[in-house]
Amino acid sequence: MASSNPPLSRLAEEIARNSKILLDHLDRSGLPQPSFERDGPLRTPFENDDTASAARTALIEATKELHVLALGPEETTRFFCFNEIYLLGAMQVLCHFKVPQNVPDTAEISFSELASRTGLSEALLPRFLRMAAANYYFSEPRPEFVCHTPWSRTLAHDEGMQACVWFRYAEMLPAVAKFVDMVEEFPNSPEPQDTAFRLAFGDSFFGYKEKHPLHMLKFGQFVSAFASGETADSAESIAQAYPWDCLPEGSLIVDVGGGTGHISAAISRAHPHLRFQVQDFADLREESISLAKHRGVSERVSFTAHNFFDPQPPAAQGAAVFFLRNILHDWSDVYCRRILKPIAEAMGPSSRIIVSDIIQPQAGTMLKTRDARIRALDLTMLSMFNAKERSYEDWERLLTSVNSRLRITDVLGRPLMRRDTLIEVQLRQLEDGT
Repeated sequence: MASSNPPLSRLAEEIARNSKILLDHLDRSGLPQPSFERDGPLRTPFENDDTASAARTALIEATKELHVLALGPEETTRFFCFNEIYLLGAMQVLCHFKVPQNVPDTAEISFSELASRTGLSEALLPRFLRMAAANYYFSEPRPEFVCHTPWSRTLAHDEGMQACVWFRYAEMLPAVAKFVDMVEEFPNSPEPQDTAFRLAFGDSFFGYKEKHPLHMLKFGQFVSAFASGETADSAESIAQAYPWDCLPEGSLIVDVGGGTGHISAAISRAHPHLRFQVQDFADLREESISLAKHRGVSERVSFTAHNFFDPQPPAAQGAAVFFLRNILHDWSDVYCRRILKPIAEAMGPSSRIIVSDIIQPQAGTMLKTRDARIRALDLTMLSMFNAKERSYEDWERLLTSVNSRLRITDVLGRPLMRRDTLIEVQLRQLEDGT
């Protein structure tokens, strides 16, 4: 029996309703509407309003469903990724030849002049540009002239946005092309070098980066740009999402694999009663010290050169918190146990571990647009590091396998965070109170 509210009708109603919520929010806030015009806004200003953010998420989901239904199963499969693969190639060519930077911000430019400025073949330039324009990057206001749209403007001056194109084209795509080979050759390996990335590039991810420092620089730009899209998962949001105030005066937080310590600096500024020890490779020491000084927290944030596979240093023993942000998802369970075991051994009775990472949703519990993004992150971890994103049950099993007393005591996520979650872990007390 047919539904009284068929999918097309339901989706049309949802789209109209949620579009109105967003329009009302923009009107109340005096903000411009999203636009394809070149002076349109670069970001959608909805994240800081819960109602508008939820409406935006629902709108994205409904429009995706409507798009797929309108195409139908056969056409969806016939053209599966056909556009996306060649768009990626076209965008990398345009970025490589610095086309976005050579299109004026507020005026149009002829194809011939742009080819002259960039050195890109005048015969090939229109083919790549028109592919990009068909996907809202650039516009052709009159024959053989091009101008920016907000989408292409993001590539004109932001190295992080350029790195998003570069990383997917230069490293993700070749690695994904080796997935079948990886699965056949290393079906059950926990080793970080047994990856699709190594099959594509002949070395492990970080081994390759050490030999190609420019690639490491671009990867860092990509990571920063990718993370910047979720301001709710920023360092400042972590400083607000966890009740750091509950920790006693002078408590030590050990930032394991903390890089230059930007998370510790943000928490320290918001909670000056705490002390921080940032642990990472020695070559980050000077940058970490400089960052702490710049943020005005150098008296409370120190740096210790430390390999997180080794026993925790004496100064970290019994710390109030061992904090790991986006560390464990880079490693298989075998190596995560090697990271967590020294931490568990260094914990005191009141110590806790706080893991900032994704909790994979159970199948069918999340909107497909968000679910697909998290599944893509999971397969990114697989292709690059032979690692994974973990479900709640995965986290429980991993922690228990390290120490049977480790248990999850709290999980903090939305609304203060969007993608990552703060997982609080403590040692279960024994009967004698230890």
